[in-house]
Order: sequence, then structure tokens, then C-alpha cells
Amino acid sequence: MKATAFILITLLPAAALCQTPWYAPSRADIAVPAPDQPADTLDACPKLGKLKTDEGYADAPAVKEVAQVGAEALPLPADDLERESLIEVLKTSLDYWNARPDSAKIQLGADAYDAPRLRRTMKSLLELFSAAMPAEELQKALRARFKVYRASADDGTGRTVITGYYEAEIPVTRTPDAEHKYPIHLKPSDLVKTTTEMGVDFDYGRYDDAGVLVRHYSRQEIHAGRLDGKGLELVWSAHPSQIMLLQIQGSGVLRFPDGDYIRAGFDGANGHPFRSVQKILIDCGEIPGMSFKDFIKYLSAQGPREERLADLNPRYIYFRQRDKDSKPYGAIGRALTAGRSIAIDPKYVPLGLFGLLKSRRPVAQGEGLAFKDFSRFISTHDTGSAIRGPGRVDLFWGTGPTAETEASSMKAPGELYLFIEK
Repeated sequence: MKATAFILITLLPAAALCQTPWYAPSRADIAVPAPDQPADTLDACPKLGKLKTDEGYADAPAVKEVAQVGAEALPLPADDLERESLIEVLKTSLDYWNARPDSAKIQLGADAYDAPRLRRTMKSLLELFSAAMPAEELQKALRARFKVYRASADDGTGRTVITGYYEAEIPVTRTPDAEHKYPIHLKPSDLVKTTTEMGVDFDYGRYDDAGVLVRHYSRQEIHAGRLDGKGLELVWSAHPSQIMLLQIQGSGVLRFPDGDYIRAGFDGANGHPFRSVQKILIDCGEIPGMSFKDFIKYLSAQGPREERLADLNPRYIYFRQRDKDSKPYGAIGRALTAGRSIAIDPKYVPLGLFGLLKSRRPVAQGEGLAFKDFSRFISTHDTGSAIRGPGRVDLFWGTGPTAETEASSMKAPGELYLFIEK
């Protein structure tokens, strides 16, 4: 009988564009408060003032070791979604491992597993889940054939959370006008995907005039016109905060005034670290905690100040146009499955694994939200610049208004069990 294994990640309580427009607002265009108006609250924020150049700002990862625990830790494997999507994510993961060379390996704590082992795991899981069986029987089968790893993040910081992301939709125009001044950018021709052998600590960059590999232009530099005249504009937006929303989600529907649309997907970044503008404003005392959907509404209503606030996050994502009927793609280079694909930090949790997620989720109900416990089988198909540490998970919600509302409000502790062949 084939032996298999799974990883348990315990998540304990918690308290992923374009050339500058034909008219790029300069720093002089940003409104400055009159003498009798209060100064911008950020000007006096000590947390912001202490940030170093190229330093990120987000929830710090609560990192501990990945260690084996007993198989009895696996709970009753319930699932709140349809079986078709469960089989879909397993086939996606199997396809991913079929494309990897036999020499490809993953590391879990002190243990290593190779690609042939992962292929056998996915085939075994497909066979197991193709036969419907009661949860108790399934639990016994999983416990008998898998060993358990726990990637602990339980250091009491309250920073380990499960969040949600989705395929964003933003209004755009095909050409710039007085309102739509911010383009969504295609990938610049000089963008370089870096490797560890290049001796740099950033993921994307460019060679400067001296031939030195440096980060690509920051968001503020792009807003100031550093990409003008390069023909990189895909479409145009009225709000830099909505472009930042698209960049954080990693993919989106770009909707024109006539109802037509195109889809855009990730095609590179600028190499700068991610800074959570929402966390900055909360920590600086400007705003209370709120859903990400409401936060983007807040930024979009800031008038001339909106660009300055968006510039607090120097990380910038470039996009490519996708087919209208295509799905968002994850870091494994394959389509994500709504409700089942998750983003993880691959330094600790490998891509292409299958498992069980157990937590508490928001449920849209009219104009409000309810919350309920849930568990479902998932796969590790994606990554994100804000997903750091073994206990940090982002669940892909899908597309549409309900996905936006629920994913934007998802922030909860939980447990993640991942299955790997022994």
C-alpha cells in the first residue's frame, strides 16, 4: 500500500501597472493644506518616519519550525463545496507535478520529498476522493496513509491569519481623459526577473546606465512619469488606489463604460517591498480597522491626496491582457480554483500540495455579513508579497461582487492540513 503524508499548519488567533498618463500629476499638483487647515496626519507619524528605504511594512510573520506531529491531529474531514472543484484542484496539482523534473524536491522541516513522490500522492488522492465515502471512513484512510507536519505560528503575537483575495473588477477607459489619468501598465522591456545567483535581495529589477542591477521604478517614480513614452498603457483608471487594489489581488476584470471588458493578469513586479497602506494608516491613527473593500472606498474619496497615499506602497505590478474567458493564474502557472486555491509562503509551505482548511468565514447576506465555521479541501497554488511565514494563508474567493465582499472581510484564525506522500 502506498504511504502518504500531510502537513498541518495551525493558525492561531489573530487580534498580490503601467506607463504614466499623458498628464501625470507631479508633486506640485498635489494639494497642500492651507495654513488654517490641519496638517496631514502622516507627517507626524513616528512609525512612518522610522521606515527605511526599501523596507516593507505589513503584518510580521510569526515563524516557528515545521515539525512532525501525530496523525491523530487530523480532524473530521468535512467539505462545504461541490466535489467537482475538489477533483479540479487535485488534477491541477497533478498536472503541476507531472511537468516538474524528477529531480525537483520540496523541503518540510528536516524532511525532503521529490517530484515522483508528489505525483504518486496526487494520483492516490484522486483515487481516494473519486470514491464517495463517509467523513469518518475518509478520516481513517487519511490517518492510515499520511503523516502530519505542523508549521507552527503560535507565538502569541496574534499576527497569524487567514485572509481572502479575489479577481478584482475596476472601471477603466480605453484612452486617457481629464479624470482617467492613471494607466495600468504592461511589462517594461527592461524588466529583469532576478535569481539568487545575481546577488540581490529583490525579485525584479533593471540594469541602470552603469550596468548595475537595481530595483525597477517605484510607484512614486512611475506616477512622476518615469515610464512615459514607452507605449505601455493597457487601459486608464481614475484612481491610483483602484490600480493598487488590482495589483494586490494580482488579476482583474477591467470594465469599460459601455459594459465591455478585458481581463488582466500578473506579468512581473518592480522589485520593491510591499507596504500595506491600510496597516500604515491604522498604525498612524488615521483610520480604524475596516474591510479592504471599505478601505479602497476610503482611499478613492481622498481627492488629490489619494496619489500620495497610494505612493506609500512602493511595490508596483505590471500586467498582461488575458483572454476574456480565462481564469486567474497562480504561481504554479495554472488556473486558480475559486474557493479552493490558496496562496502561501513557499519558503515554508511548498506549492502544489493538497490539504484541508478549517476556519471561520464571512457570508454575504444582503447589505450585511454573517460568519460561520467551515472546512474544505484546498491546494497550495499561489503566493503573494504580503504572505509571509508558515502560518499565513490567503484563500482565493473567485470573481464577482459576493467574492469581493466576502474576501475583503476574511480575517480569521484556523488550521491547514496538507497531504504529501511518505
